[in-house]
Amino acid sequence: MKNLYVTLDTETFGGAAAPKGIYHLGGQIHDRMGNVSASFNYLIAEHFSEINKDEYAKKNFERYLHMVATGEATMIATEAEAIAAVDALLNFFNVRYVMAFNTGFDYCKTACCALLEGREFIDIQLMAMQILGKRKSYIDFCLENNFRSRSGKCIASTAESFFAFISQNPSYKEEHTALEDAKIELQIFVRCVKAHKPYTKNCHQYDYEGKWGLYTRI
Repeated sequence: MKNLYVTLDTETFGGAAAPKGIYHLGGQIHDRMGNVSASFNYLIAEHFSEINKDEYAKKNFERYLHMVATGEATMIATEAEAIAAVDALLNFFNVRYVMAFNTGFDYCKTACCALLEGREFIDIQLMAMQILGKRKSYIDFCLENNFRSRSGKCIASTAESFFAFISQNPSYKEEHTALEDAKIELQIFVRCVKAHKPYTKNCHQYDYEGKWGLYTRI
């Protein structure tokens, strides 16, 4: 029986250091080649009013109103119910691996931590840094298109920079809505899988970085 994965993304309010709650939860269940079995796109009613108050979140408020109006997303009453709905899907499909571009955030700082129970995880950022991040072609792409870390001392290692590279679209901009971001993160994962290179499982990027380092300095 083939392994199944979920690539998940969260949008939260209250800041990245200590988020207060998830208002958007989206993802796809798929195999290692990216063939999708199911998708979910949940807006969370108990936190919906916070979107337009949060400096980061409010830029997409009209987009969320459109999702509600068109039925593009399902409104779920509470965060706990949304997590339970995802967990039920993962159980139904017997998902082995839970993934996110930054598992140290999505699966450690939010209620999605419950989804790790009894499952393995893959940090797609760590995977991409190990497989794509050291390639001369990626480094050259970042330098040519000014994809740099916030400090400016290293090349970028964001979902936006990796997807821009694999799609060869330097003008690509991440939407920063949960399902759309999960879709590009899934494509990054598939590109890495197709490289047939080793990578580290069950380790968050920041844990690995603290021990061995990964960033390519410029």
